Amino acid sequence: MQRPRRIPVSVLSRYLLSEFWATFRLVLLAFIGLYLIIDLFERLSFFLKNDATLGAAVRYLAFKLPLIVTQMVPPAVVAGMLVSLGQLGRRNELTALRASGVSLYRIARPLLIAAATISALMLAWGETVVPLSMRRQQEVSTIEIRKQAPRALLGEKATWYHGAEGFYHIDFIDRPRQTLYGLVVYHVDEQFRLTHTTEIDSARWTGERWEIGDAVERRITRQREVLVVPVQGTLLLQQEKLEDFLEVFREPEELSYAMLSERIDSMTRKGIDASSYLVDLHLKLAVPFMSFVLAALAIPIAARPQRHTSVALTIGVGIVVGFLYWLVLAFGVSLGHSGAIPPLVAAWAANVICLLGAVYLSLSVE
Repeated sequence: MQRPRRIPVSVLSRYLLSEFWATFRLVLLAFIGLYLIIDLFERLSFFLKNDATLGAAVRYLAFKLPLIVTQMVPPAVVAGMLVSLGQLGRRNELTALRASGVSLYRIARPLLIAAATISALMLAWGETVVPLSMRRQQEVSTIEIRKQAPRALLGEKATWYHGAEGFYHIDFIDRPRQTLYGLVVYHVDEQFRLTHTTEIDSARWTGERWEIGDAVERRITRQREVLVVPVQGTLLLQQEKLEDFLEVFREPEELSYAMLSERIDSMTRKGIDASSYLVDLHLKLAVPFMSFVLAALAIPIAARPQRHTSVALTIGVGIVVGFLYWLVLAFGVSLGHSGAIPPLVAAWAANVICLLGAVYLSLSVE
């Protein structure tokens, strides 16, 4: 009896990867284009209200593009896997491969390596390109579109803000708690000479006014002595609202893993609860890994024997898979931010569940 002819691994891998890359590129471009169109219509009133020039609007969207790519790559990977393997199934090529003794693992191996490579690239992309582009986007929004003078200097550990009472040094802005931590106000005269400083432990925005924690004023007397005087909280921060500071606040997704880690360390040293931001820190690794996880889940779905499968149906399955993943991820992140589950579990639960589902589907297909 003649043994079935084995297909060389390199030939099969190149063929599968060429089919995937061709579909992946088209789907990714389509997703990015659709995202840009929707975002443009959402920002149109913002551009018109501020009489933004066409160049400023283009630069605003261009600097947002790296973040869009990060968000669109995982669904594009899923759609690329489902569509490319679905086309092979409609042409009965998957059936021929399986009949020739090619296992699902051998079919999936080059595709999973490609997905892992994409995940690694997205991790590096999010650590280098995205933080810089988001900073430039904020500059375009403030200076070119709103036509405001830059009022803040954003650092990795703190923020400098030019306010009504002087120059504000803010250790941390906690958006969920609507609180400023470690605020120091440097009061200057008309010649920009330092007159005194005001140190505020914390300031919480109630919606109408600020609730100030412990605050002291430090003045240098003529005898070169530092005079420390307690300050009444109601006399401070009467001109600024929380929105003024949030305009210069950098969201966790705008920071690299190293930047966010330093922010959390700084908060912990100052006694500030940083548990919710630990979830965002773990997401820096979990979200790029999403491309590999969804690819592992999509391969056995596409490899299942099906009749009369259309491209629209295949893409619909991909949308459903992606939606379920984001639903589980959002639920876990919400529980993590509230402290109901550990941050590590909150960030990685969706990936673990999808991997277990991928293993189960792979075994059922085999």
